[in-house]
Amino acid sequence: MSDAVDLGPTCPSCKEPWLRPTALPGRYRCVYCLHRFELRSVCPDCGEHGTIVRMSASMVMTCNHCGGSLLAES
Repeated sequence: MSDAVDLGPTCPSCKEPWLRPTALPGRYRCVYCLHRFELRSVCPDCGEHGTIVRMSASMVMTCNHCGGSLLAES
């Protein structure tokens, strides 16, 4: 019985699953490495623009075009 525990989204900086939302919509902080991130509507990797929903509990943090992260360190 190997039930994997989901600890949350993975931090783009340290790759640990400790990325948590802050009090501001679209802002995140890794509680492991303490880096801060902002959810962007333009992909930092490919420049593709997409609509984001900042207040949704099921936010997509990856680019639909290239699969990169929409999180930029702030």
